Amino acid sequence: MKSTFTDLQKEEYESLVMRLSNAGAKNPSSWASSEVTEGIPQFARFLILKSLFDIAKSTDDNIAMASDFDDDVEEKYNAIKDTVGEEKLLSLLTSYSKGIIYNVIGLLDEGNQEAERDKISWTLMKTDENFEATGQMIQGLHEDFLEFEDEVK
Repeated sequence: MKSTFTDLQKEEYESLVMRLSNAGAKNPSSWASSEVTEGIPQFARFLILKSLFDIAKSTDDNIAMASDFDDDVEEKYNAIKDTVGEEKLLSLLTSYSKGIIYNVIGLLDEGNQEAERDKISWTLMKTDENFEATGQMIQGLHEDFLEFEDEVK
């Protein structure tokens, strides 16, 4: 931790390190330092990435949800599993899910590609404990997603 922190920044830094650690960050000091010194909502970024990464790794839940869209998904899953084996199938589905999540992250980071035509776009915004917008945009998720597996305990 930099000794150039003010007392308020030091308090904020220490609180963030504890919350990031509790949320599963392997290197909470790096995320916290960046938030305090650069004003980037890193804790919010971490939580979003962790949640998205957890979704990508939840193949059983994803298959269960897929049954809402395809009545035959379980039959198809079992047929493929019987052909290639469950380990290879789960590995493929996890990688495929990460690919989908990465594309969604790109959409969230970039907003509406037709914003000029549509006159509307979107952004993720950090909120406080009362769910009031803080004005801090959450961006650059794609920058950390590919290596995020190394960031979580």
